[in-house]
Amino acid sequence: MIANSDGLKSNASDTPTLLRLLKVGFALLLLSTFASVVNERSRIMGGVSIIWLSNGLLIGVLLCAPRKHWASYLALGYLVDFGVNVGLGNPAGISGYLSLCNMVEVAVAAHLTCDAISEHPDLTELRQLRSFLLYAVLFSPLLASAMAILGWGAMRRGVFFHSLLIWFAADVLGVATVTPLYISFHHRRRFSNLPMLETVGLFLGLIAVSIFVFDFAKVPLVWLVLLMLILIGSRVGFTGSALGLLLVLFIGGLSVLFGRGPLNFALNGSLSSKIFMFQVFIFVSMLALYLTEVAMARSARTRLRLEASETRFRLLAEASRDMIVLAGLDGERKYVSPAATELLGWSQEELLRGSYLDIVHPEDIAKFVAMLGDCREGKETGSLSYRCRKQDSTYLWLEANVRLFRDTSTNEPAGFVYVKRDISERKVAESKLQDAFNTVEQLALVDGLTGVANRRLLDETLGREWARAIRDGTLLSVLLIDVDYFKPYNDLYGHLAGDTCLRALANAIQVILRRPPDLLARYGGEEFVVVLPNTPHAGAEAMSERILQAVEQCCIKHAGSPYGNVSVSVGCATGFASLESDPNELLKAADLALYRAKAAGRNRAEVATTELLVN
Repeated sequence: MIANSDGLKSNASDTPTLLRLLKVGFALLLLSTFASVVNERSRIMGGVSIIWLSNGLLIGVLLCAPRKHWASYLALGYLVDFGVNVGLGNPAGISGYLSLCNMVEVAVAAHLTCDAISEHPDLTELRQLRSFLLYAVLFSPLLASAMAILGWGAMRRGVFFHSLLIWFAADVLGVATVTPLYISFHHRRRFSNLPMLETVGLFLGLIAVSIFVFDFAKVPLVWLVLLMLILIGSRVGFTGSALGLLLVLFIGGLSVLFGRGPLNFALNGSLSSKIFMFQVFIFVSMLALYLTEVAMARSARTRLRLEASETRFRLLAEASRDMIVLAGLDGERKYVSPAATELLGWSQEELLRGSYLDIVHPEDIAKFVAMLGDCREGKETGSLSYRCRKQDSTYLWLEANVRLFRDTSTNEPAGFVYVKRDISERKVAESKLQDAFNTVEQLALVDGLTGVANRRLLDETLGREWARAIRDGTLLSVLLIDVDYFKPYNDLYGHLAGDTCLRALANAIQVILRRPPDLLARYGGEEFVVVLPNTPHAGAEAMSERILQAVEQCCIKHAGSPYGNVSVSVGCATGFASLESDPNELLKAADLALYRAKAAGRNRAEVATTELLVN
């Protein structure tokens, strides 16, 4: 809102500026006068109206202007149109009615087309071009032509359909050529970034070809004109197509009007029929050009989207610390991100010359190939950890996530996209964690005092060896060892000395167990168990004697023992395992034998009697 000289507020944007109205009015005056003179000349010579230009310009002006300005432009258009008609000697009543028909055409075309296209019209989009052709080029001229001929026919009583066609054809060509040209210039989509010399040369070539074809040629060569128009459209763009079509319309129309060119030689009819055929040629050329422009623009937009997508992909890939690889189905690499050089030391060019077979660790190739096969079949692959050879011949742990990509046209598998990251630090951490777990697991199976197996490991080993003895049909022997007079030893020397004594005895017994399957375990308190897989009765008895000797050689003083040193008693049991029994029966037999050894005076070994053996 601004204040006028009277201090009143008015909205300056409700109407276009005076300078803008003068420019549009002058352009409408030129086009209306030119078209009226040419069309009048044609009618004098027995022809019909060739083209009406001002409606096309005014439709373009409305499409590019705010709706609140439309009334001003329509009023201006009506005054110019009415003035030109009256100035050329037409009656005021007829001139006023025909000018009204023209404004109805412009208003309807602008209203329907504006609702169907974007705020910034782009007729290279198929949807917008379709709306423009349907509403502005066909429907609105047909409506205005019918109104004009009905009113004209009521006064002149002429032939309705013939007159309708004459008016309609002239308006169609004017709207189809001038409106796109104005829209392109208004939005500064004038010409492509061609050198000025090439642009001028193309239009001069079109003018020369048009003059030759329509003025001098004796045979129909109009296809040369269409060829030049398509060439200009492909090089200059949509604006070039519209301007070129307008130039051809002027040159060809004047040639036909003055009886020159191939149409006059090829057709023997009236001037009206020759002009109509020329209008048909222009209309067909217009459709061909505009549809070609739509196809080219769609291709260009697709190319730009692809280029933008590729640019975004490259920015992401090159900024990422993860290694991104694009490879074909045969494993040949198509793209490798710069992170590959940082991780592996290989240059991108070196990696592009090879495949995964060159750098994947031989032990990991099989699972790598299996992952690619699953991915190709559409299965979920997850991630794969594998070793990759670096340039210095060392190996780096990588984690790869792979996805299959397909050809956009055939939807057939085209290759793989890998995203790989360095997991060396994670692998080191996992290794340390596994070592710690193994240590904890080991501690869970070892007696904390003596360092030999604990009761848990004893139960697991005895159960496993019992099952093996059943399967192989072998003997299994068990020795149950008890330290003699151990409570008096603790009372005399203290619990710390007792612990030291147990450790010494465990070490002495462990030394003589040389077979890997043999196991020494602490059974509880001062008791130990020795498991001897695949050992007969004689072997178990011999091992018992060796244990007695090993303990005796320790020479651990024990004032509370009648033997003067620490000694042990051993109960030995041997038998065949069976599904009907369990290892506890063998331990019970060894325990009974131990009881007899203690009852017989200790420091000795006793073997389970025949009736106690497990059979």
